[in-house]
Amino acid sequence: MHGVEMIDRHATDEVMRHLTTFRVVVVTGARQVGKSTLARLALDRTAGRYLTLDDPLVFDRAVSDPDGLVAAHDGLTVIDEVQRAPDLLRAIKLVVDRDPTPGRFLLTGSANLLTMRSVVESLAGRAIYVELLPLTWSELRGRPRPATLDHAFTAKDAEELGTLVTDNVAVEMTSEACERALSGGMPEACRLAPDQRRVWYDSYRRTFLERDLRQLSQIHAVPEFSRLTSLALLRSAGLLNRSSLAVDARVSHSTADRYLDLLQVAYQIRLLQPFFSNLSKRHVKSPKLYAVDCAAAAWAANVWDWRAAQAGGRDGALLETFAVNDILAWDGLGGLSRYSFWRTGGGSEVDLVVERGPDVVAVEVKSRATLTYASTSGLRALRTDLGERFRMGVIAHLGERVQVIDDSIVAIPVASFLGAA
Repeated sequence: MHGVEMIDRHATDEVMRHLTTFRVVVVTGARQVGKSTLARLALDRTAGRYLTLDDPLVFDRAVSDPDGLVAAHDGLTVIDEVQRAPDLLRAIKLVVDRDPTPGRFLLTGSANLLTMRSVVESLAGRAIYVELLPLTWSELRGRPRPATLDHAFTAKDAEELGTLVTDNVAVEMTSEACERALSGGMPEACRLAPDQRRVWYDSYRRTFLERDLRQLSQIHAVPEFSRLTSLALLRSAGLLNRSSLAVDARVSHSTADRYLDLLQVAYQIRLLQPFFSNLSKRHVKSPKLYAVDCAAAAWAANVWDWRAAQAGGRDGALLETFAVNDILAWDGLGGLSRYSFWRTGGGSEVDLVVERGPDVVAVEVKSRATLTYASTSGLRALRTDLGERFRMGVIAHLGERVQVIDDSIVAIPVASFLGAA
């Protein structure tokens, strides 16, 4: 294996499994997140052809003769950056309706095709969608897809869960966790030195504004959009206050909403919705905003080392952004979980609530190694509200040891919980 770009993704096995069942598999995610590499890895495992709409000749044919481009072909057809020619989806629908054999097409796109206004064909009933997130810590370390959340749902108590994860994590793994929260998981950037990474993100942002944005929408006030983008990234891991964001970006509320929608369509941010555990209590109703790539949040804050992050009060938000995205990247592949956060009007909160059926596992991310009883207050409050639905509470922290707090709450090093240790 030579270089980050050849790292196999946890999603690869999932995509190959889907290709045995579904006629079309669509892999979406931010530009440069590794979709093309994943598609080529899939072709290494099965016969087929590769087409990219970044090739002018292929793009011209996709626009002028979409039916001819996707005409019957033996094996798998991979089409990269399919959002550039939305009419291809109509042509693909006709092909797979005539021949419903599984594994006909693997499509990739740098935009959420289900929410793009220019896309009128969703391939409903014919396709399954897989979101590819930045490289996880376990992928970067060549480790298998983590099973820690699975264990949290099935362990009989916190003591048993503690025995199923790595204890006594090496101190250098704590430093690496902090570095991962700064460097993110974009394949071409995550192993660059900080000064080179800054240049890469400057270029990435320009490309997004000058090219990708024009494909998604007619944005004439690019400086306004750029300003709101930076301000949104700076708010990663915080509640979204749309009015405050609009005021700070000096745009109208309707414009701010439109720009936020575009950032979601392009997989630059995600909104995590609140979990309502008890309808008789007053809960926060605003969603929580996350940068999809934690390093983009660090770039927006101009933070390039952990001491600066701590000094500026950014360490907690960056570590939380990193950990939440990492969890969603590998646990989300199974399709079993639903994700939210919990916060009451009185100030009790939990960073991530994971539901599987009636059962709930709650995760708090703490950017410190030393925990106090107060560190568990949010988990204990949620447990009281949920009663028997509460399966396990986990504090993912920067310490080196597993600490069992009580029967259903356990503190686990971030490296262990994310499957990197």
